[in-house]
Amino acid sequence: MKLEILNVPSYWKTEMKQKYIQLYEENSKLVVLFPGKNYPCDKPILHFSGTSALQSGFDLLVLEYGYQAARTNLDVNELQRVIEDSHESVQRIISKYSQVVFISKSIGTIVAGEVHGKLEIPIKHLFLTPIKDTIYYINKFNGLVVYGTKDEVFNDQLANQINIDKDRKVIEIPNANHALETNSVEESIEILSKLVRIYMEFLSK
Repeated sequence: MKLEILNVPSYWKTEMKQKYIQLYEENSKLVVLFPGKNYPCDKPILHFSGTSALQSGFDLLVLEYGYQAARTNLDVNELQRVIEDSHESVQRIISKYSQVVFISKSIGTIVAGEVHGKLEIPIKHLFLTPIKDTIYYINKFNGLVVYGTKDEVFNDQLANQINIDKDRKVIEIPNANHALETNSVEESIEILSKLVRIYMEFLSK
């Protein structure tokens, strides 16, 4: 296993440090993690999606966004800059891979959808706690959607706008909020365990 830090310049005039883990040189499988607005990739549901990817035989690219590297907040008018920076980061390594999975959280589901649109390759998506504007990308690209029934951002009415078929599925996590947690530590750990099973099954297909 080889860990490399890709230093990528960003719109926020600081370098993003993208963590790139290669299991072995000739690997053809890659997972890319797209964080949420205030949910970096070292938080539980993304951290364990990354470790699930490595355990499933995928190389791993862990993204941070330019505003995160600059320790500032995101103005939603600058989302296009996040997309451009993320595309630049993914573009650096993606050509060697034939099997690519994007795992994204919240606003990262928009970024993942836009980056996919710029790349002319097939990509599978795992959309974690999407937002309203993600529905367009969910219906455009195949993938799996996971959200909580107590999510204050994404609800049943929005989920019903997703065109479910054999390549596009939705999983509801009872009582989970936008972080896919509850007020109970024990219940949150049980949810995390369930999520890992979902990740492993999704990555094995």
